[in-house]
Amino acid sequence: MIKVKAISVREKEELEPLLMANPDIIEDGLKIISHQQPTDSGPLDILAVDEEGTLVVIELTSEASDGHLDQGLRYYNWCRQNISWISSAFGKKYTINADSTPRLILVAPSFTDTIKRIAKYVDAELELVEYHAFQNEKGERGLICNRIDYGSAPEPPEIPSLEKKMAYFTSEKASTLFKSAIDQLVKRNIEVKPIRGLWSSLWYQGKRFGYMAPRQAFFVVDVLRPDGDWSQRQRVSTKKEWDAVFQKSIARYLQYLDANR
Repeated sequence: MIKVKAISVREKEELEPLLMANPDIIEDGLKIISHQQPTDSGPLDILAVDEEGTLVVIELTSEASDGHLDQGLRYYNWCRQNISWISSAFGKKYTINADSTPRLILVAPSFTDTIKRIAKYVDAELELVEYHAFQNEKGERGLICNRIDYGSAPEPPEIPSLEKKMAYFTSEKASTLFKSAIDQLVKRNIEVKPIRGLWSSLWYQGKRFGYMAPRQAFFVVDVLRPDGDWSQRQRVSTKKEWDAVFQKSIARYLQYLDANR
């Protein structure tokens, strides 16, 4: 049995040389083609190529940092912009697929919650690799690396259509009045855009100025006033009430927008 102990390593002096000497620790078949490669954002720690010839940008840090991802993306962007030059400069010795989108690997002893949260939304093939450094009784040092599953971005919530929202009505009269009100708004070049829940937003000339939503036996309307405040939610259950809301609130605000185009 060989005894080992956990140790900390310095980024440039120890971590980078250990990975340079053993790139398979990160991924089988990985070949390093350059390190400390000059870029317009500073020296890129390690530039490699995988078994399929795809370029791999590897950014190292010896401690968890929120800025790790930002720095890695800067080098990744440089690599994408200069992939033809990289292929030409290193292509004689390594097989590089210039048509393949590069990958980005961040290597750190741990990652902050911020990094793991933002990583879900990064539009790149991104991997987070944690390392653990150790030393045996002979003073030999090594690394153990494992990939972190940071999850995926949640699916956006389903926005119910106007038809689904209208199914909330239990009153046929209220449903018919709501549909008539929508038709009237559309004829006035007002966009009715469904949003979360039962609500729909009202837009005119690219500006949102109101909301409306069904209830069981009526619907409610909230309209922006010319002074910038919102009207209190107005309940509509009859044609007369709708006409009053339209003339006093909606038509008034449309006139204000038309006059201030």
